[in-house]
Amino acid sequence: MLSSFLQTMATKLVEEILKRLVEWLAPKALRSVPHRATPNCPRCGGYGVARWAPGGVRAVFVLSLLAFTWGFAGILLGVPAVVLTVVGGVLSDGLGAMLPALLALLGLPVSATVMIAGALGLAYYHSYPPKRCNRCRGSWPRRERDEYLRAARPVFTCGCGQRLRVPGAAGARLRCPRCATEHATPAPAGR
Repeated sequence: MLSSFLQTMATKLVEEILKRLVEWLAPKALRSVPHRATPNCPRCGGYGVARWAPGGVRAVFVLSLLAFTWGFAGILLGVPAVVLTVVGGVLSDGLGAMLPALLALLGLPVSATVMIAGALGLAYYHSYPPKRCNRCRGSWPRRERDEYLRAARPVFTCGCGQRLRVPGAAGARLRCPRCATEHATPAPAGR
């Protein structure tokens, strides 16, 4: 009776820890995906922007999202599984049980590769021009991808973490909407 109670409590504790970890890590992981065009809404800065992408690219987006989620979950659950396998094997059978732990360890690079492939697919989808924002309900006319990538202005990150678009005019001042700090416009890299 007590062991089933402790097992249930341990399961709920692990679920809650994983839930909090995913809530904390997922936005950071998505913001760190390298891409030429920002996935944020140009008006409100939020995520959830539908793109002017062909149907095949939307399918790539869905598959990439699934791959990223699967790889992220594989890493998130794989590390504790490897640790528990090693500890459980050493405690029960001694050093002879290290082979299953090493085999479990081989799953982590596969999960990392799948997650990186998913992130690259998401970046490819986000390189298409925005169509509408689900947060602020803004909408934009249809544009070609090449024109959108050429016109995408560089993004400057304020000290508080807010991402700001650099205006095209040289010598302009940027004011952060979050902390109201004024910044000098960084010089464009191509000029």
